[in-house]
Amino acid sequence: MNSAHPHEYPTPHTIHPTAPRPHTCTVVFLHGRGSSGLELADELSSSKISGPPEANIFSQLPHVKWVFPTAKPRFSTIFQQEVTEWFDIYSLSDPSERGELQIEGLREAVLFLRDLLDKEIVMLKDSKRVILGGISQGEATALVLLLTRDYSLGGFMGFSGWMPFARRVQDKSLTNSFQLPQDLNYLLRTSWKGDGHLNHDTPVLIGHGRDDAYVDFTLGSQARDILQNLGYKVDWREYKGAEQEGHWFKEPEGLDDIVQFVKEKCTVSPLE
Repeated sequence: MNSAHPHEYPTPHTIHPTAPRPHTCTVVFLHGRGSSGLELADELSSSKISGPPEANIFSQLPHVKWVFPTAKPRFSTIFQQEVTEWFDIYSLSDPSERGELQIEGLREAVLFLRDLLDKEIVMLKDSKRVILGGISQGEATALVLLLTRDYSLGGFMGFSGWMPFARRVQDKSLTNSFQLPQDLNYLLRTSWKGDGHLNHDTPVLIGHGRDDAYVDFTLGSQARDILQNLGYKVDWREYKGAEQEGHWFKEPEGLDDIVQFVKEKCTVSPLE
């Protein structure tokens, strides 16, 4: 079995809970193509939310630890050069085109991120204290990770992304969704220790800009529909007028939605 060694990926950027607040929850959030964990964290820290001018999502969630992993550089077929990305992809207008290019990167990312999630779960002693999310290609990668696990998380947040292997996942959602984790692990050639059954108890928040110029709105709504068909409870949000031609969090609404979602899903008592 091929696997990715953890040292091949940069050390994740971490924002620790504000002392003396107890650490009750961890959010693992993935950046998009061409970015990094540090860059995403810096951009989020300066993004507007409702409240005092100095407020940001980190100050509004002082009990939360944020982990921002960084993808490693890999050769991009479309750009013909190395790009920091979770997996190679030929087209954003049609992510299914030349889908075989995506498998190697997704396999390595899933193995790396699975270990990262497991460490946080062990530390917090409960998988429901961990929330997974991402933006753009980060959402796409996180969705594959979500669907290759058989345990529930505290939540999932995705913005401006899409569902990889959408047709394959959609077909499973309509026929035998319980076997989806086993099917995706077989496709990616990743190990599988569970019983093969999908656990769809993880609450989901997905947002997408109607005017997203890079990842079409219909791809976001398709991901929503597929997750709903799989049995997930999806909180769907539509935005308009976000920066970066609609391919970013809408300020302040999108950031407010993140804060509210994390507050609702991390209403757990401090660790003993």
